Amino acid sequence: MRPIITLTTDFGVRDSYVGVMKGVILGICPTAHLIDITHAITPQNVVEAAFVVQSFVPYFPVGTVHLVVVDPGVGSERRAVALTTPRARYVGPDNGVFGPVWQDARSRWAPAEVRAVELKVPRFWRPQISTTFHGRDIFAPVAAHLAAGIALREFGPALDTLEVAAIPEPVREPDGSLRGSIIYVDHFGNCISNIAVAHLDWLGPHRELDVTVGDHSVGTIQRTYADVAPGTPLALPGSNGRLELALRNGHAGQMLGVTAGATVRVRRID
Repeated sequence: MRPIITLTTDFGVRDSYVGVMKGVILGICPTAHLIDITHAITPQNVVEAAFVVQSFVPYFPVGTVHLVVVDPGVGSERRAVALTTPRARYVGPDNGVFGPVWQDARSRWAPAEVRAVELKVPRFWRPQISTTFHGRDIFAPVAAHLAAGIALREFGPALDTLEVAAIPEPVREPDGSLRGSIIYVDHFGNCISNIAVAHLDWLGPHRELDVTVGDHSVGTIQRTYADVAPGTPLALPGSNGRLELALRNGHAGQMLGVTAGATVRVRRID
């Protein structure tokens, strides 16, 4: 099977940046199968990127290389890293973007099976290194060499820890309610929270729970979009196992005035 490299960035698609990285990769590993995950991460939003990475990795074949460039610290002292797990391989900045997958892997597998290195060997980079485009000059060539079969240990010294951009956990309030936050708003305007279905189960049957975001009540938790009339906001468990706020046939983020960081509360109906 051709090696697979996915690309996730905050570069957008208006400029040439993504195409340039693909050109660098194919110049080193011409058989690579390149898959765009998204280039619409909110600029410099490392927590959002960490959530997105965690959400898509399980659906790719074992051994896929995931190249992630959301790098507000480019050119600074932040480390450049590559890591491998029994599930996947990753290349990008050590700014927390790989924190959730790193922590999950360390909880699942033995330390010897979850390894990371700092990228310190220039022969795997482009000859000239820009201080503003490590995606082109360091991360893309390393991802290509990794996909082409170069062993992880060749890229630099081993690391014991990585930076973690932790996705915040919901909080159980003294009154028994659950307080969480929106961590991502998708293309459709669905507002994805950090409240997992397992958290909702703490409070009882979902139909007996009331959900609010900011000053807006979205009512009890539904099963599908079709459970409410068009133009009606609702809360429901999303495909990623987290509570989402949606608007049937509309953009919940715009209608409710919700962006990442907004507070979500879930209460039992008295």
